[in-house]
Amino acid sequence: MKKLILSFVIISSMITACKKDDSTPADDTSGGGGGGGSTEITIEEKNRAAIIYFGEDWCPPCGSNGGPALDSCLYNEGSLLTGIKINTTSNNSSLNWSVGNGMWNAYNSGVFNSASTIPAMAVNNVKQSISTSLGSNYNGVVQKANAFAATPVVAGLGLRKSIDGDSMTIETGVKFYDAIAAGSDYRLAVYVVEDDLVASQSTSSGTQANYVHHNVVRTCNASTYTGVNINNSLAITADQRFDNNFKVYLKPSWNKAKLKVVGVIWKMGASPATLVNSNVVL
Repeated sequence: MKKLILSFVIISSMITACKKDDSTPADDTSGGGGGGGSTEITIEEKNRAAIIYFGEDWCPPCGSNGGPALDSCLYNEGSLLTGIKINTTSNNSSLNWSVGNGMWNAYNSGVFNSASTIPAMAVNNVKQSISTSLGSNYNGVVQKANAFAATPVVAGLGLRKSIDGDSMTIETGVKFYDAIAAGSDYRLAVYVVEDDLVASQSTSSGTQANYVHHNVVRTCNASTYTGVNINNSLAITADQRFDNNFKVYLKPSWNKAKLKVVGVIWKMGASPATLVNSNVVL
């Protein structure tokens, strides 16, 4: 699949962006959880950037330019970066994630300068312009991800998932590598995403009934995009570790064989919150 991703051909279009309307309600599929894991999870001291992508199924440039831009970058998934696709007002309501509205509002005002157009994409908290050039989009993302990978690791994240019937248990481990004074609010979000999701999508050449969507967010571990508290603003000692479990409900329509988990450590205090690190379990 990854080799196929790199072979996408971008279809040029006179339309370059769609106006995003947040007025359409979406299903709230938030999960919840807590507790501790039974076996310690390995945590790498490594930075992985996260692509935060916003699109909708009614948006032609999302199908022609934005989707392929995200898909090509997922060639580096797990090694250099992670990626999530967020829909909130799609005509196919099953694609929508209501918690994503809060993420869109934060990124639209704080990163995209309230342009309110899609497709829109950021690498961590930095805007990545989307053009009709697949190579330009890919190179821009990889350059930003490599720069982030070269910075000191504040905290690392390990993940493990298991599915039992209609629920998924997500085990997490977060390790901080330097002491942090009291007052900083760190949080952990785990996003369940579905890969290879076939659904209708508008493109510049018309509607594709069997468009393949990658890493569509289905649910997360909280009712806000930043997840749950890690340290409750308390001081953190060097090499301190935080382990937790989360249990989320899986809808019958989701393909369990194609579900991944993307985890993100956020630091509160800005809008959007500062993305500290990310990881993915396939």
